[in-house]
Amino acid sequence: MSEQNFDNKVTEEAKKKDTAVVEPSAVSETLQTPKQGDDLVQNLRVRFKVENEEKESASCTHSTKLDENNVYINLEKEPQFDHYRNALSIKRLVIPRRPSLKDLHYVAQTAEIHDPPDSSKCKPNAEYKEPRKLGWIEGVLMRCVLNIIGVMLYLRISWVVAQAGLGFGSLILLLSSAVVFLTALSMSAICTNGKVRAGGTYFIISRSLGPEFGGSIGIIFAVANAVSAAVYLAGFADTVIDLMKGYNASIIDGAINDIRVIGWIAAVLLLGIVSAGLNFESKAQIALMVILIVSLINYLIGTFLTPTALQRAKGITGYSFETMKENFYPDWRGETFFTVLAVYFPAATGFLAGANISGDLDEPEKAIPKGTILGVSITSVLYMAVLWLTGITCIRDASGSVSDLVNGTITACAANNTCLYGLHNYFHIVEIEGAWAPLITAGVFASTLSSALASTVSAPKCLQAVARDKIFPYIGVFGKGSKKNDEPIRGYLLTFAITVGILAIGEINEIAPLISNFFMASYALINYACFDASFAKSPGFRPAFKFYNMWLSLLGAIICIVLMFFISWWNALITLIFIMLLYVYLVRRKPDVNWGDSMQANLYRNTVHNMLKLQSTQDHVKTYRPIILLLTGNPKKRSALVDFVYNITKNQGVLLCGHVIQSDLHLKALQARQQLPGLVIRWLKQRRIRAFYYSYICPKLDDGVLALLQLCGMGKLNPNIMMMGYKKNWYQMDTAAIREYFQLIHYGFDFHKAVGIVHLHSALTTEEKQNPLNGGVEQSQICATNRLPRGNSMTTISIGSVDTLSMTNDNFPVHHSRIERESIRHDNAKFNSQNGSESSNADIKSMNLQVNTENNCTSSEKLKLELCKEEKIGESPNLSSYFHDKQDEETLDDLVFDDGDEENDRPLSSRFEKIKNFFLKSRHKPSCSQEPIDNFRKRIKKAVIDVWWLYDDGGLTVLIPHLLTQAGYLECAKVRVFTISQNFEECEEEQKKMALLLSKLRIDFSDVTIFPENQIQPSEATLALFSELVGKFKVQSREIYKPDDPEMVVMVDEKELEALRGKTSQILKARDLLLQYSRNSNLVIVTVPVPRKNFVSASVYLSWLELLCRDLPPTLLLRGNQDSVLTFYS
Repeated sequence: MSEQNFDNKVTEEAKKKDTAVVEPSAVSETLQTPKQGDDLVQNLRVRFKVENEEKESASCTHSTKLDENNVYINLEKEPQFDHYRNALSIKRLVIPRRPSLKDLHYVAQTAEIHDPPDSSKCKPNAEYKEPRKLGWIEGVLMRCVLNIIGVMLYLRISWVVAQAGLGFGSLILLLSSAVVFLTALSMSAICTNGKVRAGGTYFIISRSLGPEFGGSIGIIFAVANAVSAAVYLAGFADTVIDLMKGYNASIIDGAINDIRVIGWIAAVLLLGIVSAGLNFESKAQIALMVILIVSLINYLIGTFLTPTALQRAKGITGYSFETMKENFYPDWRGETFFTVLAVYFPAATGFLAGANISGDLDEPEKAIPKGTILGVSITSVLYMAVLWLTGITCIRDASGSVSDLVNGTITACAANNTCLYGLHNYFHIVEIEGAWAPLITAGVFASTLSSALASTVSAPKCLQAVARDKIFPYIGVFGKGSKKNDEPIRGYLLTFAITVGILAIGEINEIAPLISNFFMASYALINYACFDASFAKSPGFRPAFKFYNMWLSLLGAIICIVLMFFISWWNALITLIFIMLLYVYLVRRKPDVNWGDSMQANLYRNTVHNMLKLQSTQDHVKTYRPIILLLTGNPKKRSALVDFVYNITKNQGVLLCGHVIQSDLHLKALQARQQLPGLVIRWLKQRRIRAFYYSYICPKLDDGVLALLQLCGMGKLNPNIMMMGYKKNWYQMDTAAIREYFQLIHYGFDFHKAVGIVHLHSALTTEEKQNPLNGGVEQSQICATNRLPRGNSMTTISIGSVDTLSMTNDNFPVHHSRIERESIRHDNAKFNSQNGSESSNADIKSMNLQVNTENNCTSSEKLKLELCKEEKIGESPNLSSYFHDKQDEETLDDLVFDDGDEENDRPLSSRFEKIKNFFLKSRHKPSCSQEPIDNFRKRIKKAVIDVWWLYDDGGLTVLIPHLLTQAGYLECAKVRVFTISQNFEECEEEQKKMALLLSKLRIDFSDVTIFPENQIQPSEATLALFSELVGKFKVQSREIYKPDDPEMVVMVDEKELEALRGKTSQILKARDLLLQYSRNSNLVIVTVPVPRKNFVSASVYLSWLELLCRDLPPTLLLRGNQDSVLTFYS
């Protein structure tokens, strides 16, 4: 059944089946009173709308609605052909869509149901006319036969018999045919694994092996076809010159200049034929095919005629057993088996002529296998027949003299190599044996012109497909086609220019082997593509053509590569180097395409295999690698945190970005979780950060983190370290927020993870420290307003985003319509008023994100939970209609993800930075830069890392600085190790032991310092700071609170303080030492104590952390899980 008939049938059936499954009375009532239920209808403007049933939708849809009885309307669709086609490829009609899962899963009172196109409603585009497509005979079979049958059949097959004999000559033909046949089988399998579009060989390889291999082959295949046209035309010109020499005629010199002139004239003729359209070109091919058939019939008839005396003098014997026996064995004269194979094999390189015009075939997935395999079979039999006919009817050497024939000495000239005729000496044996010589000459003309014509068509078609895929820059102009039949006119002109240029060289004998290697490389990749797709065992590889084997495809690929080097090893090297250069370029360029190629299937297969293999491997301390679960929220809004932690895992571990979406499980939150991963991964890729992203929807942050700790990772790649940002100003928040944050630390230790808390406040820019929530002026807002272009409006800025784990406010540059900002959520109203925050609950509910009135908020690069889709351009989304409470609205602000500043997310080159800084300085710009923080992306020279290894945690405290010195912004930094010893009498001995331990562990360090604890007394300022921090949470007794009350976990009484006096004293002393020795370091890493559950309150523990990081450079508060991560054993 044809596609059109299928579509009509589907349309008729759809009209019958798209009705409500209800009682007849209910249906009639609904149809008669369509407005009765209008008041009950809710316009959920996602993809649903109310339509009058009497009106026709412009997109050929009809609408149904619920009546007041809530009749169930069936939205399910039966399987349809159009549901599985690519909508972008249909130019004639608006095709129907399959109901989405959202349409079926969520309750909707009205639904827009798309039916298949109805010819009475949807009119085809009058301006677009479907071009005529070619069938498998005219489009594939005929082209393959014409392109394979070339001058080799007329001028070189006799020479093959002379050198290799009938035995080895047959072997050469069979070997060549085997390679071609295996490639045809592989191509048939790939072509029947889905719809084939324009591009031919390029399309097949690119969709199978990916854009890197496909793009490489696409370019060289287009060039090879263009140069091949010149080679064929040069052969045509050479034949014309030989013909003219028989009449003592010439154009210029009867040599190279004549070749140029005749070749140029023929090139102009071919350009005119192909420019007239494929239909005219196809008719020209038919005419050439007729001439070729008549020529071959003429030769066959001539072999049965009794040879004349002149023919016998030139070596023609007619059918003779003696001649066959003499010619069966080889007679190598300066040649070998492989050199003869190299000469003959290019004759078999034309079987892709039909596949190269795949876009002009009616059903390419059927036409290409059928036409190509049949064409290869016909031509293989034909070449073998001519090989044996010449071997049976002509001797190897003959003088050409009738007198020698009479005397019986026509072969005597072989003794002194003076013979002029015979298989060894004369290439036009087929012409001599023909019944009428002019027909043989016409056949030579037809074969050369048809091959040149096929190459002239193939090159532009291939180049057009490459240009349209946009995997190479600056060639998009060649992707445009003519309005009538989409003919690549510009590609034709480029091919003509290349052909004329090659013909101008004149000497093309050295170019032909290189072109053959280009074709051979294409065949090798086609075979490998079939093997790779089969070997990957991808469920998506289901070819309808079953007569193939992946090992035969691999054998075909190997034979092609081997033959490339046997034909010409230096040409093979040039070809492979050229392909690899293009491949490396495309790998580095990373084209933004996804074709589901076998490389992806292999990547998946190998990954699963290695994961399973790793799972069965027992852990060893020597193979320890940090796998960090970093609680980032939206990673883009915490770029400094992500950058810093990535320096630890760079090339040495795994980074998992965890994001808890604090919301109820409703549709908008699910949509956000579905779209965020793609945007986040793209952003990470732009910043060259190799990390994974995990998100989890949960109303409560601590419950979400609890789930992430249990579910993140796979197999052995489960996180062994949990890191998060330091909760700045925690002591000014309410007890619920403090308890929630403290609970996260407990969760990390509960699941036997190391815990790291990153404090980066000192690394913030001036603008971030001036954030209103931090008590400064709204300087960043002023700067952003000044930078808005004329004509753009900016809505009111409202601050109030959720970020309970951040340590910084990462400001991003404003691009016309956006000011990115983030802050810590402060639930304490008193704190908000003290810091000048005028945000109220009403303000937050009406929170507006900056929207450019000229910028459509439905951009695919922005994720706003798809709320903007329901608002007018320039207006802010009304959040109150979608979110239930303040927490959901604040979550929305954390989910906004704008990809508009890609350039600023990419790492800048040092040269570009210097240029940018020069212009900024020269223009005296105010210091209100909104550039993202790059403090942890630029390498610091002569950096210093201070490690305060206060407690033995398994060695993680000294391993992390070692990893930081291997790569990243602290590469080659100097590491200083400090510790506090309770054994004050043997301090020097302890220092030696520590240095020895670090040396045994192979940790590079510049200095080791040990302080005796009894000789250190905390300063008054430190004591006062601790008292101030704890004093806000001090109560008479914690026993007055219930166990589940947040106050119970946060508050502290005198009894607890007394019990923790010794530990607190150590922290106080450590703070004074940190301020004295590490204030000018680039990074400080401190081992923190483990908070004992139900013993250490949140306020006391967070006060300890505050003492260890306040007024210090970027600080990592770290605690291992007490398992060894280092060993001095080999």
